[in-house]
Amino acid sequence: MSSRYEEIARDLREQITSGALPPGSPLPMMREIAAQYGVSDITVRKATGMLQREGLIESRRRAGLYVREHPDRVRLMIRNRQVERDELGYYSGPEVQHWRALPHPDGEQTRVRTAQVPADVAEILEVEPGAPLTVRKRIIGDPNIPEHRQLADSWIAEWVTQEVPALSGETGVGGMYDRLEEWAEKPLHWREEVSARMPSPDEADSLLMPRTGVPLLRALRITYFAGRGKQSDRIVEVQDIRMSAALFTVGYPLPRGTSAKWPVKPATSNYYKASDPQE
Repeated sequence: MSSRYEEIARDLREQITSGALPPGSPLPMMREIAAQYGVSDITVRKATGMLQREGLIESRRRAGLYVREHPDRVRLMIRNRQVERDELGYYSGPEVQHWRALPHPDGEQTRVRTAQVPADVAEILEVEPGAPLTVRKRIIGDPNIPEHRQLADSWIAEWVTQEVPALSGETGVGGMYDRLEEWAEKPLHWREEVSARMPSPDEADSLLMPRTGVPLLRALRITYFAGRGKQSDRIVEVQDIRMSAALFTVGYPLPRGTSAKWPVKPATSNYYKASDPQE
């Protein structure tokens, strides 16, 4: 059974998603909501707090609560996840060809540091969580649209820093990927794992997004040299890419697997009947 504040939150949520409370409009005063539902101010705060965490409303200093522009009602920029190339080198998708490295608040465009690797990145690179690795931290974005940006932290495998001298300093024209392919004399390959989580305060500030109510879209891009035969892939780098889920979505084709190759065989089982627990 729903609590009273959840019922109030549901009613307000329906008004927001239906357009009865359009983007930019103020919510009724807290005392008005409390009087309408016959509840205390504390109950109303719980209800509006839930909507703030969902990203439906925002608090404006000295002005009250307002309906936030929400992804359900805006056209997100679709990020087609594929690797392209132009005169500058590799880039990730046609929508971002014009994006460039933006300066961090201290003026640096690429921060090269030795830092403790996050646990999920460490697992991919097969090192202990917290192990010190070289990381190249960048903010990449549209020079003309400040909010269109992403954080990109490139965690470099330990063997790369030891075996590829060309990466010890400035990587030059084409960047790290060109130096690696020149060194190995074979092409790099990429794959990605996409997830979502809430941003840290520093991430939200760097991405010019609210600190609450809007999640990050996160892609871990794994760069590797493909193995042959029994030889496993050799991972070069894991790039931790984060962007605002309120502005971007990920698009990619769904290829037919071997079992779905056309022409297909007729289905032989009833999907719903097969899943009936009474059978």
